[in-house]
Amino acid sequence: MEFKYIAILVGLFLLVFLLYKELNRTNRARLIWRILANIVAVSCFILLIVPIRYETRVKQNPDEIILLSDGTNPDSIANLKGKKYAFPSVKLKNTKATTLSDLSYFLTSNPNIRKLNIYGYGLNEAELEQIKEYQINFHPSANPNGIISANWPAKLKTSEPLQVQGTYQNTSNQGVKLVLKGLGKAIDSMTVEAKSNKSFSFKTNPKQIGKAVYELIALQKNHIMAKESVPVQVIDQTPMKVLILASFPDFEYKFLKNWLFENQYPLAFRSQISKNKFAFDFLNTDSINLNQINSSSLKKFDILIIDEEELAAIGPNERSSIALAVNNGMGLLIRVTNTKALTTLSGKFGRFESPVLKGKALNLVVIEDHHKSNPLPLEQALFLRANQTDQPIVADASGKTVVNSSINGYGKVLVSTLSATYNWLLSGQKTDYATYWSKLLTSAARKRNDIQSVNIIPQFPVTHKKMRIITDLAASDKVPVLKMDSILLSPRQNMELPFQWDAFYWPQKSGWTNLEVNQAIEPVYIYKKTDWEALKNQQKLDGTHQFIKNLKTTEAKNKLTDTILEEEVSLWWFFGGFLLAAGFLWYESRILAVK
Repeated sequence: MEFKYIAILVGLFLLVFLLYKELNRTNRARLIWRILANIVAVSCFILLIVPIRYETRVKQNPDEIILLSDGTNPDSIANLKGKKYAFPSVKLKNTKATTLSDLSYFLTSNPNIRKLNIYGYGLNEAELEQIKEYQINFHPSANPNGIISANWPAKLKTSEPLQVQGTYQNTSNQGVKLVLKGLGKAIDSMTVEAKSNKSFSFKTNPKQIGKAVYELIALQKNHIMAKESVPVQVIDQTPMKVLILASFPDFEYKFLKNWLFENQYPLAFRSQISKNKFAFDFLNTDSINLNQINSSSLKKFDILIIDEEELAAIGPNERSSIALAVNNGMGLLIRVTNTKALTTLSGKFGRFESPVLKGKALNLVVIEDHHKSNPLPLEQALFLRANQTDQPIVADASGKTVVNSSINGYGKVLVSTLSATYNWLLSGQKTDYATYWSKLLTSAARKRNDIQSVNIIPQFPVTHKKMRIITDLAASDKVPVLKMDSILLSPRQNMELPFQWDAFYWPQKSGWTNLEVNQAIEPVYIYKKTDWEALKNQQKLDGTHQFIKNLKTTEAKNKLTDTILEEEVSLWWFFGGFLLAAGFLWYESRILAVK
């Protein structure tokens, strides 16, 4: 028997008992009123347990639904008529909505739905992919208050500084103090004025080796507005061995050679003085014979840096040796300055010229790390075209690529169009110079094990949510062994990029955990669901706006029909009736009966 029938039967037995007591009471004054009060009290009590529902008809387009996402303002939907659907994370009081645990399954099960009215911050990237063929009407909530963008390098070498950059959006009427805290003490801070957006950039030099979690804390007076985790891993890695072949020793090579020497990189430098005559420098390493470049000499280096003119000037045997070394794992960085390619290796990368404003500095972004550099005093006109198989490394603020890369056998070829990065040093921006060259060397250099790279999607993996693990391996002929929290995963191979594998995992606990790839350990940090909420909400807001902007679905004509909705009578009416009836019975038995 259903619970509601049990509740009704119990209520009826209670009412019969109360009426029996009333009829057999000695004092029969106000008997009718007492009987009515008992009936009202018991009836209201039953209706509190078993509410009254009724059907109502609303004019609504049967092809559309109302979808509530995170950040939905209750006032914006208070007067909406029609059935509402909401994601499990949406918590709204006094709003009846059907929970959607799987949007894709719901839409597949209801093929008549063609239009979605979305309220709140919108959908994430994976959810937006599911509604490409639908008409969207987006009703965004106000911009979130807090840190709406942030980036920092997940891995650092002992010589590299930690730089945490981002933007704080203060929508409140009071100022906010933003503090970077690490190892129990405040490292750097800044103030964000009321009703303003402000970029921040904090720098520190980690002293410890290993894993650490810094904190980015937002304070408003003595109240903590946000406390976000900034996990970092500092590794003590042996510097890679670098070979530079220069057609002539320009300022770019001079500053780069000094920087490599200061940071303890083993460096061999060869510059051409005249035909078949060279000058040599060997820093932090023993000297070797580099008059003739061959496979034997190239095996001693992890990366070769060469300008396109020198690559074209050397003999065909030397170029063949370089191509073979790259195919076997050595990294190659080619500096180019012309729109026309001079060699086959550098010709794989398309180029184009773009007019620049005279005197305008270049704003660069390291794409993978989302690192935005300070302006580089350089008038840049030459850019690179990226193909589907390429991986751009550095681009300008408008998205034009200046450093591109491509897989070549077991190695990687990078091409850079930047001719004067030493201008960063001349303008006092040592960190930007170090970040740029560290990224290029790390991206191109020969890998010391079979793991090329590991990438985690999304940027902030959280507990009990799906995360995607993408790993690039040096060998593609066998299935890698992937483990997370000692759980064996099932990797899939990318058909277009056979060296790339991916797998999915649902983390169960927050904090540091280990990803095992062929017995090599890669630490991964799992965030709490409440971490970086403002940033994730802003990403959904911006992503949904951009998605709708690019949407090319046509608006269908509205065909309003009667939609039957089930409504519920407010429980407050029954609660009020119960209180009045019970109050009267108490007053009558305690006060009026005595008189």
